[in-house]
Amino acid sequence: MSAAAKVVLPTLVAALLISPAPSAHADSELADARTAATVLRAEVDLLAAKSEAAAEDFGAAQDALDEVVSGLLSAEESLGVATRRAAELDSHRDNAARQLYMSGGVGALYGSILEGRSISDVLARVAAVESVAQGDLIAAVDARRAVEVESTHRTHFAALTEKRRLLEDQMLASASLARELATEASSALDGANALVRRLVEQERAAAEAAAESAARELLGPLPWVIGPVPADSVTALDRAIADARTAPATRFALTALTEARRWLGTPYSAGGGGQGGPSTGWCSSSAPDDGRAEDGTCAAAITSGFDCSSLMVRVFGVAGLNLPRTSRQQWLTGVHVALTDLRPGDLLFWAYERDDPGSIHHVALYLGRGLIAQAPHTGGRVEVAPVALRDLVGAVRPG
Repeated sequence: MSAAAKVVLPTLVAALLISPAPSAHADSELADARTAATVLRAEVDLLAAKSEAAAEDFGAAQDALDEVVSGLLSAEESLGVATRRAAELDSHRDNAARQLYMSGGVGALYGSILEGRSISDVLARVAAVESVAQGDLIAAVDARRAVEVESTHRTHFAALTEKRRLLEDQMLASASLARELATEASSALDGANALVRRLVEQERAAAEAAAESAARELLGPLPWVIGPVPADSVTALDRAIADARTAPATRFALTALTEARRWLGTPYSAGGGGQGGPSTGWCSSSAPDDGRAEDGTCAAAITSGFDCSSLMVRVFGVAGLNLPRTSRQQWLTGVHVALTDLRPGDLLFWAYERDDPGSIHHVALYLGRGLIAQAPHTGGRVEVAPVALRDLVGAVRPG
């Protein structure tokens, strides 16, 4: 099994197995979604098993190919030796034939026996002729054997080459199948993650709705309606500006609302921004929103923008009112007004503890009609949003 498959596939399956399940109070739609997630997990398990098998086939083909390549190298070396030996014997035979021809041929060779001057000389000449003939015979046999060896090695080399080609094709097919199955499993897991995210988002929305309902009951009836955000946030600001002309919260409100309109869409940057406009911020592990992105990187340090309180510093600074830097300090600036008496240009505040101003963590500019302009959180942008009642502690009319 390939290293990639050993790491990726178990991770895919494990990630799906530990995905959070919906609460016991999930409605029938969530129950159906949970069933679908279970089926999807089984599909991913099956794909993982198939991918593992394909990866194992790939590994086996790789091992076999390594063996064939080793055999090819050996066969290639043996073929080279046999080829050189055959060439040497061919050359030797050619030289012997040439010398025989130059000396008068076979007849001259045997005729030399008759030139012997004594019995011993004749016998010596016979032995010499037999030696030449025997040498030619041995050379011929050696040459034939060398050719046969060369032919055998060539055949073996060709067979190994073909086997290598087949194994390479098998490896490519196995690797391709493993990639396809891993991709399919990843896609299935992405679908499962999307499903889980939807379940979690629905539960979160339900929890927020319950908290909003509890906050509404605690705050009592409010004269303004929390409605949907207009599709165009600029339109919401224009409407707030028009309302402020009729009944401004303070003499700073109209300019502050107009300036807020200018910065719609500006990135959030924890610790960034101020009266001079957007700037990069910093990260602090002690802050509720410490400026880090989901992957842990310090987004604030490389993002020019505003945080919630610096946006207020900017919009009211342009209007001629210098606000302190933090939301907790801004809570102490101006006149506290009832939530039933809000006007465009007021500031709204949220805290973790309703009775503890020291736990204030967010401020926004009230636009009227149940809407606010705010710099929301890391990853967000200056936006128009409905007033969230959860953790809402009160309002200040700055001035």
